Amino acid sequence: MSLDPRRLLVLHAVHVSGSVQAAAARLHLTPSAVSQHLSKLEAEAGLALIDRSRLGGGRSVGLTATGHALAQHADQVHTALTRAAESLTRLRGGPTGTVTVGAFPTAVRHVLAPVVAVLAAQHPTLTLRVVEANEPAALHDLAAGRLDAVILERDSEAPDRSTTGLAERPLLRDAYRVVVPACWTDRTDSDLLTGPWVGGPAGSAARAALDRLSGPSRAPAGQRAPAVLHECLEFPAALALVAAGLGAAVVPDLALEQLGHDDVRVHRGALDAGARVLTVAHRTGRHEPTAAVAAVLAALRRQTTRGAGS
Repeated sequence: MSLDPRRLLVLHAVHVSGSVQAAAARLHLTPSAVSQHLSKLEAEAGLALIDRSRLGGGRSVGLTATGHALAQHADQVHTALTRAAESLTRLRGGPTGTVTVGAFPTAVRHVLAPVVAVLAAQHPTLTLRVVEANEPAALHDLAAGRLDAVILERDSEAPDRSTTGLAERPLLRDAYRVVVPACWTDRTDSDLLTGPWVGGPAGSAARAALDRLSGPSRAPAGQRAPAVLHECLEFPAALALVAAGLGAAVVPDLALEQLGHDDVRVHRGALDAGARVLTVAHRTGRHEPTAAVAAVLAALRRQTTRGAGS
């Protein structure tokens, strides 16, 4: 049996990003090309790697047990190649200068903060400057050159954005959970859908996830949209209102890692709010991304890959 390492890298991208479409964007390929690579890899392995009962509709890709096992080896291949590229960069003199990255609070805490220390050790002549920023101001500053990269979020079922002169690549799929006050011990899925809810502002990824709960594939027939009584810009504020017993909320896994509220629990029903995708955007052109920005982008991908595998 001979496995093409290039196809292992395609499997790695699918494993990390969670879907064929996201893997295609990560690899600069078409979704059809990604699917073809996966089919050829299955032929080489002689075993099914993809659970095709979960394909379609832009949803996450399920791997078989064999697919998961091979994906672990594919991740090691990706790590080895990344380290080889970093070694070449160091031999050429290494990236230098300051790279300014904008991100929303959750991404600063769980993605950027760990990367700062790693970059300081690997590239002492490179400085990572962090700026807390949200859309659309962050994208405007990126296009204007005030930021070198931006970590963004989008709903996993939203169409990909297309911005001239900018590239956006997926970093991490962050599943949503329905959280409720701990005292709500007898609420069914149908009870929760009637509200009250603590939601994000209209147009946000979190609000899209909440609205999706009443969709035809997730809620009983005829169920109206969830009643949003309170609106919060950030998840810590939403969790505080949930802890106070004021409603349920849809919150991503990253925001729950430092929950710190004994009065909040994850609802164990069948409600499925999907996920958000953390992405990184940067300028593209003849001389961009620079070696310094490329080093930061590589560090971000490693950080989120470790997070996805933990």
